[in-house]
Amino acid sequence: MSSIIDILIYAHDGRGLGHVSRSVAIGLALRRLFPNLSVLFVTGCGSTAELIGGGNLDWVKLPSYRTSVSEGKSCGAMGPANIEDKLLGTLRADNISDIVEAYKPKVVLADHTPQGKHQELMRAVKGSTDTTWVLGVRAVVGDVDKVWSELSATVFDSKYSNILWYGDSDVTGTAELDKLSEHYKVTPFEAGYVSRLKELRRLGVNSCVDKKIAGVISVPWSGEGTFVLLEKISQVIGSFDPSEGIWKVYMNLNESGSCDVNDFFARYPNVVLEQVGPSFLADLANSRSAIIYGGYNSLTDVMSAGVPSVVFLRGMKDGEQEEHAATLQKASDAIVDVYSEDEVSVDGLRASLEKCLASTVKPSSISLNGAANAARYLSELAGVYDVNG
Repeated sequence: MSSIIDILIYAHDGRGLGHVSRSVAIGLALRRLFPNLSVLFVTGCGSTAELIGGGNLDWVKLPSYRTSVSEGKSCGAMGPANIEDKLLGTLRADNISDIVEAYKPKVVLADHTPQGKHQELMRAVKGSTDTTWVLGVRAVVGDVDKVWSELSATVFDSKYSNILWYGDSDVTGTAELDKLSEHYKVTPFEAGYVSRLKELRRLGVNSCVDKKIAGVISVPWSGEGTFVLLEKISQVIGSFDPSEGIWKVYMNLNESGSCDVNDFFARYPNVVLEQVGPSFLADLANSRSAIIYGGYNSLTDVMSAGVPSVVFLRGMKDGEQEEHAATLQKASDAIVDVYSEDEVSVDGLRASLEKCLASTVKPSSISLNGAANAARYLSELAGVYDVNG
């Protein structure tokens, strides 16, 4: 096989930005450390350009999935192209297979599952010959059937060589590593936590930090309990004296119902609504506190920025956020308090934010170099060992 590109990175999309953000960070690290490597990123996530920011990473946009959440379980929904969820998986399988066949990558990194969402990687995996396939897995997988299925193990065994584990066993212990080893019959490579913020800072993004903003609130997508929670948040941050500074609320203002949410905050002069986008990380670095949901990406953001934070959990059936946030809270001062989004009170949230504003985050020993470590691992598989490419 005559390869055209060295490394192709795949991340599925649908609800949050965790899978895509992790994978973008690794792509940025590859381009920074090995500028002569050819790297291509493939996803359906419409926010990819914003996640890449000022980095030099090329990408191919697939039609997007959309996912709704009902009683803590993700369900496929009609995407922006108005194509039914599972049919879109079949069509994207053709797209991905064509891309792999045309570009003939030496290495493919696939995030989360070896078969891809709706098994959309299966055709590409079966059709590739000399390509080395690598699976990337978050620190705590949770009870995700598609990761622990017999199909995932079979697909992995057919073409995949190894697993990049984006965690720190000194923090989480080895239980997840042991479970992955048992299921996939290989010993994962422990890369460390992948932080896109840290990678962007290496590129000179968000390097000036003055801590002038009272706090940032990140609600990148809405679930069943979000509307009620935002009303509570508005009451709390609106009650702080303006001398504390402004509060910035980042959310998808294009979602239905965002006008109603705007009414919660419009009465408070110290609150600004912002569209989810690249300016969030700059504001986070400049903030004295944060309110986030407990996804992998958001947790690594606040740990990397060193910002005391209140973490909300959405109560998903897989239990990943609960387990992960509880573990990291023991190891990082950045995670001050953790609540279920359905159970927090106005008084409790106010007390937590006061605690955040009075806190200083001490340096942590948690490894946040996962993007660079993964990049070096992948470059060696592509035959490049020198950091200068």
